[in-house]
Amino acid sequence: MSEGRLTGKMALISGGASGIGAATARRFAAEGAVVLLGDIQEQKAAALAAELGSSVHAFRLDVTQIEDWQRVFEQASELGQLTTVVNSAGVSIPGSIEDIDLDAFHHTLGINLDGVFLGCKFGLAALRNVKGAAIVNVASVLGVQAGASFASYSASKGGVRLLSQSVALHCAEQGYDIRVNCVLPGPIHTEMVETYIEEGAKMGQSREEVLQGFASVTPVGRLGRPEEAANAIVFLASDEASFTSGADLAVDGAMLA
Repeated sequence: MSEGRLTGKMALISGGASGIGAATARRFAAEGAVVLLGDIQEQKAAALAAELGSSVHAFRLDVTQIEDWQRVFEQASELGQLTTVVNSAGVSIPGSIEDIDLDAFHHTLGINLDGVFLGCKFGLAALRNVKGAAIVNVASVLGVQAGASFASYSASKGGVRLLSQSVALHCAEQGYDIRVNCVLPGPIHTEMVETYIEEGAKMGQSREEVLQGFASVTPVGRLGRPEEAANAIVFLASDEASFTSGADLAVDGAMLA
């Protein structure tokens, strides 16, 4: 059996129980990595780990809680040498600046931006003596081109992009062999989109109308698939991206072209 692209890697994936995180876990396992699923959805993470086999482990992780990050990294150290951190946990709650209140704004930033901050901070502590380490953060095209109805989401994902670049520069200055990059998904058909379909139904929209609305914003005219975002994360985590750091990799059907 030939080696996979991630053989010898051990990766912690936050938000690994669903969406892009789950697709990434599947791809990482298929490419030979040991995978640690960190998610607040404990049962869902455990079920996925059981499905993918003995090289995949599930842990409870609330990305807004320092204690959870500390515990998960301690547990990871008992399994071997961590080489990779993928910060994939996120939420998308629509609302313009007039629609959302400060609590809702803080909720989105707490998961999408604070969670990535903590993943990077504790990730550096675990990875700074590792050769060929990588951190991959999941941002969004809405962190580059804001949406009027996504004030908190756009703010959080724009923060993820610049935080990632700052961490990449810091690692380079310190001589850490840690690459830090971002994936920028466009509309990806995950469970998150399904919540919008439910909301659309409340306003009289059919499932097809909501899906077409998402697809219409991409020049290629369709939603992306979770595995397409996962493929980009595999590349950035692999040694094939050994000279890539501080970069944005769009998986967006040409939205940012």
